[in-house]
Formats: sequence, structure tokens, C-alpha cells
Amino acid sequence: MPNSMERAQRPVFDRSAEAPPGDFEQSNPESIYGRIAGHVGTALTHRRLPLAVAILAVITMLPVLSGGWQMDDYFQRCILLGYSGARPIQALEPYIDRKHNLAQMAFGTMPWWGSLELHHAFFRYMTTLTMMLDYRLWPNSPALMHLHSLFWLAAVVLAAALLYREVLGTTWIAGLASLMYALDGAHAVPAGYLADRDALIACCFGFLSLLFFVRWRKIGRSRDRWLSVLLLALSLSAYEMGVATAAYLLSYALILDRDIVRERIVRILPHGGVLAAYALIYKLGDFGSHGSGFYLDPLRNPIGFASSFLQRAAFLLMGQWTPVPADIGLAFEAGTPALFHLTIFAFIIVALLLLLFIPLALRDPIARFWAFGALLSLAPSAAVGPDNRMLGFVGLGSMALLARLAHSVFVRASVAPIPRVLKGFACVATLIFLLDHVIAAPFLGLAQIAYQKAVNSRLGRAMASVPSDQQLASQDLVLINPADHVYLVGEIWAFKRLAKTPMPRHFRELSTGGMLEVTRVGPRSLRLSFPEGFFSTAFSRYMRSSNERFSAGQHYDLPGLMVLVESLDAHGDPAQVLYEFAVSLEDPSLRWIRWHEGVYVPWAPPALGRSERFAPENRIW
Repeated sequence: MPNSMERAQRPVFDRSAEAPPGDFEQSNPESIYGRIAGHVGTALTHRRLPLAVAILAVITMLPVLSGGWQMDDYFQRCILLGYSGARPIQALEPYIDRKHNLAQMAFGTMPWWGSLELHHAFFRYMTTLTMMLDYRLWPNSPALMHLHSLFWLAAVVLAAALLYREVLGTTWIAGLASLMYALDGAHAVPAGYLADRDALIACCFGFLSLLFFVRWRKIGRSRDRWLSVLLLALSLSAYEMGVATAAYLLSYALILDRDIVRERIVRILPHGGVLAAYALIYKLGDFGSHGSGFYLDPLRNPIGFASSFLQRAAFLLMGQWTPVPADIGLAFEAGTPALFHLTIFAFIIVALLLLLFIPLALRDPIARFWAFGALLSLAPSAAVGPDNRMLGFVGLGSMALLARLAHSVFVRASVAPIPRVLKGFACVATLIFLLDHVIAAPFLGLAQIAYQKAVNSRLGRAMASVPSDQQLASQDLVLINPADHVYLVGEIWAFKRLAKTPMPRHFRELSTGGMLEVTRVGPRSLRLSFPEGFFSTAFSRYMRSSNERFSAGQHYDLPGLMVLVESLDAHGDPAQVLYEFAVSLEDPSLRWIRWHEGVYVPWAPPALGRSERFAPENRIW
């Protein structure tokens, strides 16, 4: 009977399932194709390839160095520089409790329709510490902060490449997977957006945890096992997405590991202990997110998460496997034809992926491991609205799966032959995916970086149009139709704090920016109607979950303003709202502005009994 050490040292999968390093050279070496294939195979199996692709990933993302601070960076910058009441370590805890939300609503940085139960407090202290380091060493240099993020990107790609070699061997399959992961356009936002560095840190520690676990199973060195456990804890402390590490650990235990199932599960119990401790800390520390229509906490709102999971998962797979980004789904409100058509397209992509990969996964345990890990990692990724920046763990398995498929389709000695009826489809699909992920991917990443810069430029232009004269300090700033609350209202506070320009007494936001009709019904009153719905996009529900219903007659008393929900639409959202101010609408204590063509412009209330209609305006996105 073999002892436990002998079992640990057994090969965890059949080495015959791997492609021989030189299988590119099975074609005639004298032909042009043979010579090219030989050179490609040699390059993809070079011992320094992991380091080379890590450097390549950084080179392709170098334009992020000129990206400056963007979007959420301004909020976090205020906290890290001490311009708010929060401590720097709380930079990723924007909404803490009901008392805090009441104060925000009274001031106006939370709109009246926001949920008082809104809670965003994220257990990401490893990431926060890296941000605090930036602000200790180079607080006024965004380029050096971005360079710091690129260091994490290089570490992520290096860890992925080493993991591919550990599982797939020193083969061109592992090399191809490493190359595609390095060039993946989904890295653009985490690499170029300082507020999303947490995704890189979680992936880095998560991939290293997997790497040391696989090495432990192959070599039996106890030190590797406990390094894996520690690295899992570090991944979880950087970002909730680190939970996806457990998806691959479980997949490995069930598919590639050897021994009876009970022994396999026992081996990952220390990792399970880390997850249990993490869940306990999360619960006792009141971390997590709830009350939002954007974040869905599977533990607090399992029904809401389950009802949205299939659509979000389909969008994430669409973003991973096609040039269409997952986050395009955030541009449309639920129930609209555009969102319906996009959802159909995403599910067609998923169906094609299943048709393509199921035959491979059934025959090839290594492909099955990567596929199962990628699918399981969709769960933590889908907790946030569908977004390509959430694809770090999904991409890890996807790139290995695509490389394995390329071997199966194009190499004659394939271990997992595809049925003849699917051969033509598989060849065409595989070629398209390879062209997308090797040739088009870096350009898509650069396009995403350029887009982020353009959005940030539009945000700066919008903020520059907000009044900044000294009189504003004694006025309420009333915004009729801002196209977005988070960035077109909340950012006003951040920009003004950072620029040290006058802040209004209160912000008063009257709509989410869709179609609306404004009617003057009294000297101090306006009635707003929303013919196409109160919430104009999925992202406009960021501050309030659709599960938290409004009621007709519901009113909100704010300093200087009473808000009355007079009627509801078929979705249970406000259809007509009455705003009654404490002073005449022409009183100089009220400063009226509207959103128009990308900037804020002055606006004057209509005469008594008159109405004005506002068409939807473009957002900065």
C-alpha cells in the first residue's frame, strides 16, 4: 500500500496526453511551412518564454503611463490625501451604514432615490496598502502609479505562463496559451485604471497559489502546499474575485488529481479553511455590497444573483471570446429591445462555444480541467455588472482551452480527435479565435485604453463646466437631467475638493437623465414626468436595487427640498415626482444647471403652468 508521500509524488495526469514539444515539426522540415512551424515551436517552448511574454504584456500596455487619474481614482485620491472624513485604509469602503447614507443624501452626493441600505465596504486591504504606498512615495505622479500597476501585470502574466507550463508541460500549447493571455485585451482596464489594480493583484496571488499547489501535487514538497494556502489568502485580501482561485483548485482536485475522491478533497481542506475564515471575517466585519442594482452579493441576495447570473455569465463569455466587450450590456436598461438582442447574441456565442469545446472536454482531461475552472470562475466575476475587467481568471482557463483546441484541430497526432461532422466548423472557429486573440487582441486593448482616456477627457470637460464662482458656496446646485449620478454628480464633489474650489451647500439631482418632462406647478414647485422610465440605463440603478420598491405617496424631506413620488409606472419606478423647494424657484440661493452636449449649462425654470421637455442626452461613455 503506497504511503501518502508516494501518492503525492505520483504524476497527477497522464503525460501521454501532452503534446510533444516538437510536434510542430511533424510536417516536412524542408518545406516553408515546416521551417516556419519549427521556428514557432522553438520560440513557444523556449525556457525564457514566461519572462518574454510578461515583458511583452507590459510593452503592449505602455500607453497607460499617460492615462492620468480616471473616474474612481478621483474619489480615492480625496480619501488617500485626507480630503474626506474617512481614513486612507478605508479608500475602498465608500458606503458604510445608514447614518453615513443619510448624511450623503442630505448633502446630495447620494441622490434622494438612493437606498439608505446601500452598503459598499470591500475587504481589499492588500490593494489599499499598494495605493497608500503610491501616495507615500509619489502622490502627484500618476505615471509612476501606472508603472506600479504594470509591475503587477507583468507578475500576473509571468505566473500564468509558469502555471501553463506546470500543467501542460514545456510544449507549444503552453507557450501559445501564455502568448494569448499576455496579449489579452481584457488586461487594458486593470492595467490602465488605477482603481482596478485590485484585479491584477488578486490574479497574481491566485495564479501563484495554483502554481504551488500543482507543484506540490507533482513533487510532494510540503512547503509548496502551505505557500499555496498563504497565496490564496493574499489573493482574497486583494479582491473578492480571488475566490475564483478556489474554482481552479476544486477543478484540479476533481479532474486531474489522482486517488479516491475523499483524499483529493482532503488535500484542499486547508484552502477551504482559508475560504471559511475569509467568509467569517467578511460576515463579522460587515463587508460586501448590498442595496445596489449593479453589485449583486451572492451570499446576501442569492435569488437576485441567480436570476441575473446566466445573462451576466453570457456577457462575460461574449467579452472573453469575441471583440464585443461584456460591459456593453450596461448601456441598456432591462426590458429594452437593444438589451434583448444583445442577450440573444451572447447566448448564441455561448451555444457555439459549447458545441466547439464539449467534444474536446469529454476526451481530454486537461482541457476539461481548464474548462471547468473557467466556468466556475464566472460566479465571482458575475457578482459585479458584466465587464471585461473581470475576466482575469476566466481568461486563464480560456486561453489554455483555446491552445488545447488548436492542438486538437491542427495537429495530426491530436490526443482528442474531433468528430468528422464538426471538423470543418472547429477548424474555422479555431482559426477565427486564434486570429482574434493573437492578432486583434492587443489592438483591442489599445483601443480600450484610448477609449478610457477619451472618457476621462470628457469627464474633465464636464467638470470644468460646473460653476466654480464664490457665490456657489451659498447656493444649492440643482441638476435637472444629469446623464449619470456616479460620475457626473458625485465626481463634482471630488473635483472641487481636489481643486479647492467653492463647494455648493447642497447638490439636488432631479432625474437620472432619460426622457423627462418638467412642469412648473407652483411658485416653489416642479413636477417631473418620466415617459420612458425613471431609470434610463442598467448603471443608473447603481444606487438602488430594483428589489427595493417605491410606493405612491412616498416622500423624502431634505434640507430645503421635499420630494413626493406621486405615481409609479408598470415597473414600480417613479412615473411622476413633485419637487417642492423651501424658496421660490427664482431665489438666488438656487443655481440651476442642465446637462447638454457633454457639458453643464445654465437653466431657468419655466413660467407657472408651462412645461419643458428634455430628450435623453449622451453620457461621457
